Amino acid sequence: MNENDNAGSDPIEDAATDAQAVPTAPREPVDSVLLIDGDNDPHVPPHVAPTRHTLVRVFLRPGATMPRTLERKLARLPHCATVVSPRGGANAADFVMSLHAGMLHASLPHHIPFLMVTNDATLSAMAAELQRLGRVATLWTSHPDPEEISAAAREDAAAEPRTRARGGRSRARGGRARARGGRSRAKPTAPTTDATAAPPASDEPRKPGGKTLSEVAWAYAERLQRIKDAPSRLKPLLNDIKNRAGSHGFTPEEILEELKRHHGVRVDAQGRVQIDRVKPAVQVPEPDVAPS
Repeated sequence: MNENDNAGSDPIEDAATDAQAVPTAPREPVDSVLLIDGDNDPHVPPHVAPTRHTLVRVFLRPGATMPRTLERKLARLPHCATVVSPRGGANAADFVMSLHAGMLHASLPHHIPFLMVTNDATLSAMAAELQRLGRVATLWTSHPDPEEISAAAREDAAAEPRTRARGGRSRARGGRARARGGRSRAKPTAPTTDATAAPPASDEPRKPGGKTLSEVAWAYAERLQRIKDAPSRLKPLLNDIKNRAGSHGFTPEEILEELKRHHGVRVDAQGRVQIDRVKPAVQVPEPDVAPS
């Protein structure tokens, strides 16, 4: 092909059909430049919508073609072309991408921004040099940053309560001890006594239209007075409270504290439960008085 054969041809249209797109000043106006490393990050940023005024270059290794996803988004753009590295090797496409960025920088006005899509952090030096020369140049990658992932994992681990982690380990040890000999060396938890009683919980209903804490405790106290074999240990008592009165939104411990305060239920240091056999006072309705 001689020089006369190229007369009157548009360099951008020729570049769109030629794998080696030589950076030249396009005939149509260009408002932005998008350079994509097609080997390690063949994506268009979600916040970018390339138009017919976007100059796009997709850099590929020898023998590679533009991915289908990119082709569907970019193939119809007049300033889009692929650039295939003449030789393979480590970072070959990165060197070609840097070379084209420099030539485009020299041929395009400085107000046109450059966006480079790549997962190669070493190309940040190219963006920094363009910025030093007065060009708006940014890097974007679809791959998550390993350092950010590690930092987020450390923050999540630090946010976990240390008591929960210790409790998890002690439960695991107890499980292993039971599997080996049927006995656990875990120390029993000291029962709640009157001296260490929690502050009173709010008496407001926990559920819309539900009962208050005092109403729930009153109903359960009546049950304790009716049954003959009331729970005599703390754990069975809490389980019974949960089964009988746990549907109102209050915890068994909150109900137990209300029972200890107003309904004669006591728990000693060994977890033994004592119940005063005094029926709760019942409001007696006043008799109707006949008019005189």
